[in-house]
Amino acid sequence: MRKTIILCQIIFCFFIAACGSSENTSEVPPPAPMTETVEAIATLDPCLAPALNDEVAKINKLMREFDDYSTLASNTPQTQLVVIIPELQRILREAEDQVVPSCLLSLKKLQLEHMEIVVQTLLAFIGNSDPNLVNTGISRARDLHQQYDIELARLLGITLQISTAPATTLETSSPPTSSPTSILTNPGPNKINLWSAPSFDAPVSGVLAVQATANAVGRTADNQWIQVEIPGQSGQTAWVIASVAQLSVPIEQLLVVTP
Repeated sequence: MRKTIILCQIIFCFFIAACGSSENTSEVPPPAPMTETVEAIATLDPCLAPALNDEVAKINKLMREFDDYSTLASNTPQTQLVVIIPELQRILREAEDQVVPSCLLSLKKLQLEHMEIVVQTLLAFIGNSDPNLVNTGISRARDLHQQYDIELARLLGITLQISTAPATTLETSSPPTSSPTSILTNPGPNKINLWSAPSFDAPVSGVLAVQATANAVGRTADNQWIQVEIPGQSGQTAWVIASVAQLSVPIEQLLVVTP
């Protein structure tokens, strides 16, 4: 009996040892590797808002700077334009180098064409080229700027407000040979100067606002200048560069006035 008990104890010890050995020698599986989740950063489409507005602003910033110098050029004596033209050329080069998304290529094309025409026209003007060539250049530049404004408004989803107000009839003391319906209008986009004589060296008497009108009473023999009554100053006249204005009648119908 005693031998039986001892034998049982021995078996029990072996059993316990076996269990402990199994726990100590079994390999613990390595932890599962951590998977790094890479989140893709969504890139904003430059042709969709709000990124589109930022891209348009970059182009229009140069256009506005160019317009400022263009306005300055239109009110500068011919002999001093050589100071302004290099600034216009600098802005043109910056616009050419500016990278734009595909949806803005049309806007950039209109911008560059307008700038090139303005620079070429000013160079022709200081070179005393054919006046008809200068007038054609100014007219073309105006048309391109209007197309640019329309494309800009389309891209931004806004309505371009174009003034359609009828011409205002002004009091006139024009010579009897001048038609009372000869109305001069400033089509924009900038104010135009009223000169005291048909010369860039003459003093400036005032300005004619965009879409403002004045009674046209005469012209120079070469059709380069138009004499108008100064709005609100009956009997007082001034001169406007013909190429930057619009007439309600052919300029040949106006009386030739000797300054």
